Amino acid sequence: MLRNVFTKTLKDGAFSILGWTGGAALMTAGLASMYPFIRDSEAMLDLLDDFPPEMMAVFGIDPSTFNTGAGYLSAQMYSFIGPILMIAFAVGLGVAITSRDESDGTMDILLSMPLARTRLVGLKFVASALMAAAVPVAMAVVLLAANEPIGLQLPVGGIIAINVGLWLLGLVFAAIAAAVGALTGSPSSARGIAFFAAVLSWFVTSFEPLYAWLELPASLSPFTWYTMANPLTDAWSTGFWWLILMTVLLGFATVWLFSRRDISTELAVLPDLPKVKRRAANIKVRSSWLLGSVMTKTVWDRRRSVFAWAGGIAALLLVTFAAWPALSKDSDALADLVSSLPYELFAIFGLTNPEALTTPAGFISSRAYLNIGPMIMIIFWVGGISTLVAKEERSGTLDMVLSAPLSRRSVLLQKVLGLVALAGVITVLLIAASFVGNALYDTDLEPLNIVGANVGLMLLGLFFGGLMLLLWSLLGSGGAAAGVTSAIAVVSFFLNGLAVVVEPIEPLRRLSPFFWYLGDVPPLAKGLVPGYLALLVGGVIGIAIALWRFQTRDLAT
Repeated sequence: MLRNVFTKTLKDGAFSILGWTGGAALMTAGLASMYPFIRDSEAMLDLLDDFPPEMMAVFGIDPSTFNTGAGYLSAQMYSFIGPILMIAFAVGLGVAITSRDESDGTMDILLSMPLARTRLVGLKFVASALMAAAVPVAMAVVLLAANEPIGLQLPVGGIIAINVGLWLLGLVFAAIAAAVGALTGSPSSARGIAFFAAVLSWFVTSFEPLYAWLELPASLSPFTWYTMANPLTDAWSTGFWWLILMTVLLGFATVWLFSRRDISTELAVLPDLPKVKRRAANIKVRSSWLLGSVMTKTVWDRRRSVFAWAGGIAALLLVTFAAWPALSKDSDALADLVSSLPYELFAIFGLTNPEALTTPAGFISSRAYLNIGPMIMIIFWVGGISTLVAKEERSGTLDMVLSAPLSRRSVLLQKVLGLVALAGVITVLLIAASFVGNALYDTDLEPLNIVGANVGLMLLGLFFGGLMLLLWSLLGSGGAAAGVTSAIAVVSFFLNGLAVVVEPIEPLRRLSPFFWYLGDVPPLAKGLVPGYLALLVGGVIGIAIALWRFQTRDLAT
């Protein structure tokens, strides 16, 4: 596995693949299991009849097919949750193609091999594309297994096609990350720009039915090509060819840019833009204080990408706020829908008080604070710990950082505090977005509850970040720590819901971090609660043990 770049790339990503595919498989199984209840619900059909078609398009819902297996899965899994998971995984792989090794200082070693730059990047690109396929393959396997028992009635060709499309969508944004990394040599810039492009693409595609001026940009959006027709029923979509073309073009751009790049310098790869690049590379005087400590350097390195993370959750928040006025016009239909579905179904997915869905706090919490928001925040924390600590140890750059006149404990603590500061920026931006949505759509949410929900979301991420750091200090492997942390997050999420309906495991529910975060009341309806203190204490304990362990542990060399 270590004889060439291709197999070495596959080996390096093996542990992370297990965590991502396991999470994707569980998500697919859970959403598929809900379909029979949705299909047989008359209240759901009544609700769809009263919902504005333009707003349904924002959520990827086609009212004419929603009660079919293909329509349901397209709306619930393949229009939003699936792409989030796929893009988050793929962008990380794209960053690793070019900028991560340069940032770690190991790219020079790779380039000293008797291997052309173009071949090096090409092999890493192909290996990353194969690894990215693991997530949609896991989802396809689950759907093929559940198709007949659940009655989804999906054609095998459709299952394969939609997951190929999901894979191609992820490859586009992985290629964007790789190209930006080849241009800048900065992992944070590559990741931030790729995520920003993903959010922008989703926005113009989703809101094009509402705003005519978005028609042209939507036609150029990868999300438009991905959602063209319905691959679950129409098999191969013509939009897939555009995704392939864009990936290939970006791949060639990556190879060309990297072949001209002066590694580990701030020199421009484009000869005709030296002045522009030089100005961008210079650190302005007013920002130089950010390079004075490990903590502020951590903030500086991720100063751009943090806004992409915040923008993703904020966009989801505002879209959910915008949907509430239409839903509230027929509150009886919404209440009938909730009462027609089994309580156990809601509980499994963390909503132990389904009646709250008929309130603004419950509905908005169910979309932004119940699963998608926590997933994004946990990925942010686990990815941050992995990049700032585990990967620096693996690449050898942590040794250089520790050569500074600072104790080991101080270096690690400052890196963690830098991540806390970045998470705080995300939290402040989400609070601001929530206040804007509350004012625009008259949801009458209490200000303290808005603040509490977003603080709780940050503390949930802190808990799993502390767990990731603890596992890294014990296992010595960032990949293994990330995989185990991801598995614990998925298991604890489902434990919180299953324990409500499965009596023998009910006492275990109080051990779940998601119980401390969610409880039985929607986050937007309860303000600051004692469970948030438990998340804070748990995260701090994990960090404290990691600091103690790191003080005496031999670094990987």
